[in-house]
Amino acid sequence: MPPTRDDLPRDRLFGRGAYRTREDAYLQPLPLRLGDNAMRVLNERASAVARPSPSRSDPLTGLPSRKPMRVVRDAELQPGPGEGILSIVADSSGTAPVIGVDGVPVTVGNGQLDLVVRAGPHTVEVQNTATVDPVVVHVAEGAAHQVQYFEDGVSGHRVLGELAETAEFIPTNAGCWSWLVLVSVICCLPMSTVLTVMPTETWHLVSGIVLGAIAVALIAAGWPLYRRTKAKYHRDIAEQRRALPREPVPYGEDAILSGANPTALPPLPAGMAAIDLHLACGRHLWAGRRKAGHGSFLARAWTRPPRVRINGIERQASWGHWRYLVPTGAYQVTVVVDGRPMDLDVPDRHTGRPEKQRDLVVEAHEGQAIQVNAEAHVYAVWRPATGDIESFEPRLWLEAA
Repeated sequence: MPPTRDDLPRDRLFGRGAYRTREDAYLQPLPLRLGDNAMRVLNERASAVARPSPSRSDPLTGLPSRKPMRVVRDAELQPGPGEGILSIVADSSGTAPVIGVDGVPVTVGNGQLDLVVRAGPHTVEVQNTATVDPVVVHVAEGAAHQVQYFEDGVSGHRVLGELAETAEFIPTNAGCWSWLVLVSVICCLPMSTVLTVMPTETWHLVSGIVLGAIAVALIAAGWPLYRRTKAKYHRDIAEQRRALPREPVPYGEDAILSGANPTALPPLPAGMAAIDLHLACGRHLWAGRRKAGHGSFLARAWTRPPRVRINGIERQASWGHWRYLVPTGAYQVTVVVDGRPMDLDVPDRHTGRPEKQRDLVVEAHEGQAIQVNAEAHVYAVWRPATGDIESFEPRLWLEAA
């Protein structure tokens, strides 16, 4: 079974950022926020350099710079013969995404990783609060290839791919509206109350009523405007930080990694159908406090890829969007998810069944693509009293769209 209510961090039960119900806690993973989310290399055998993200503030004034900021910097490593440089930039505010290359976790945190890899195709994956579609990049010999991961915690926008190397400054006046509301609540309303309830002069009463009316008007107008301008600001950020469509990647003759934003899927061959399977995973990582340095033990956890079988035959799979070509007929789609985290550097234990399996029977007709969604949730809790990480039985839903 998933963790009980007693396993939830106390600050997640009440207050800001809290889960509303126990079921929300099982279905809506809140981010594990760390006091130190700087990028760290996990694979000591890899030839890699991790650097912090460039500062968005002006070094002279300390204020946000209005100039365009270059997100990706030139690599500092020199590749050898038959090698290239894979530069990966991660930007996800207070969380620490885990980045894997060819199925192996290589780094955790925010910043830029320059990694020496052999020339050729490589698969880049990112896991944070949730999984995203992996991307396949082709690194040329002696050249550098850049991949970026961006996540905005407010809007929920997350993307992995080839983003613009320069980020433009986006102005917003949300801070002005929040300041007006704050001043009205802290200063104007209390003073209005004092002048109205305990007037010593006639003008005190009039001033209190007028000041109270102004404060209420500022709050009534300022709070909706603050929320509206803040939402627009994050929409503009999400619009700026979008990846270009990518070509689908074939795996053999009957499997295609289509991705979340493919350019165009190839037409179905005559007499064939397709099963479009979307595999997503919510990663619930709880460390007791929202910001904790010791949570870094848990932040590096890597969730195993799902296993997919169609009529008992194992197929190529990972988290993301896949297309499987099949002849017409009835098929049993099986998805298996493992809830035990990988790549931990502290002791761990598991409670409940380690895997969850779901089966679904679908009917495939010629020229038809059947949409099937698989949603998994995995759970892990850092136990500071015992110094280990406890994982729990995962949850899994499999249904046709």
